Amino acid sequence: MNKIKAFIKPIAGILAACALIYFFPDIFLYFAIAIILSMLGRPLCERIKKFHIKKFHLGDAASAVITMLAMFFIFSLIFFIIIPLVNKEILILSQIDTNAIVEYFEQPLEKIYNLLIQYNIIRPEEDILKTIEGKLYSIVSWDNFSSVLNIIVSMTSSLVVGIFSTIFLTFFLLCDPNIVHNIFMAITPDNKTNSMKNILHDSRIMLTRYMFGLISEVLCMMILIFIGLSIFGIENAFIIAVMGGLMNIIPYLGPLMGGALGVTIGIISNLGIGTYDLILSNSLEIISVFVIANLIDNFVLQPTIYSKSVFAHPIEIFLVILMAGNIGGVVGMIIAIPSYTLIRIVAKQMLSEFKFIELLTKKLDIEKKA
Repeated sequence: MNKIKAFIKPIAGILAACALIYFFPDIFLYFAIAIILSMLGRPLCERIKKFHIKKFHLGDAASAVITMLAMFFIFSLIFFIIIPLVNKEILILSQIDTNAIVEYFEQPLEKIYNLLIQYNIIRPEEDILKTIEGKLYSIVSWDNFSSVLNIIVSMTSSLVVGIFSTIFLTFFLLCDPNIVHNIFMAITPDNKTNSMKNILHDSRIMLTRYMFGLISEVLCMMILIFIGLSIFGIENAFIIAVMGGLMNIIPYLGPLMGGALGVTIGIISNLGIGTYDLILSNSLEIISVFVIANLIDNFVLQPTIYSKSVFAHPIEIFLVILMAGNIGGVVGMIIAIPSYTLIRIVAKQMLSEFKFIELLTKKLDIEKKA
């Protein structure tokens, strides 16, 4: 009977977790974000708890509130820095003189038009200038902005619920870090409790290291891109650097997306101030900065930060990200490293008798002893 209970207990827990993810994906997402935020805030929360003046010291709730206020201040600071820059780009976009653009590019477009006709790519009756002008008008028209605004308004209610739920969950996870521990222990067979304790302990440490490593990499990329763009005197270097750094969260594809976004912002800036002759040169300069920053990231930052934060070889990380990308696309690439870290920790505790698992997780022991 005890063996049956020991078998049913973890299976029931896994099925319940899968059902929660399937039927209530929003709740699962809120809980996952809350766990990440609590991991980021845990070091500060623990320090606040240790602070005392004689016999007076702050309790769990007060420490959690102060930690969340500090995190809220940081996020608000980032928000209030980025929003004015985004508004500036929207204002520039709305003030673009499409007639002046078409007039400036009329001659080179005419040459391209004749070349396309010569090679039978387009028909002579097609007016490429009017087509491009129409596209420009559609891009900068108010209808596009109003549709985006409607989407934002419709998402506001669900966003408010999500923010409130995440804050609520984060508060209690900071107050009592054993909540997650107790949930997992409840579905763990009695003969595996020690292994589960080790898994939860190691997972918390490794995922916290990974999160801080990821933040360090993003900040380094922002600084590198900003310095490079500032050297070339690119307009809106700061917002391009911020967007490029944030896109770097997506392995390998992120730099390409960030570079494309940076070139787009650069072109919009040139069109807005009428410096049409600088579009090509500024675009090439932006691309060059992103290429150099990405090379530094691939050969210096990632091997240094990720290898030391999750104790994995760069080749391991590279292969895991590629496989995760094939399975889950962009989302798979984003969660590849933390998921692989958790798999290694679980395998180390549960399957260490297999030689392959022992070799795969051996570095964890070596690095911890070092």
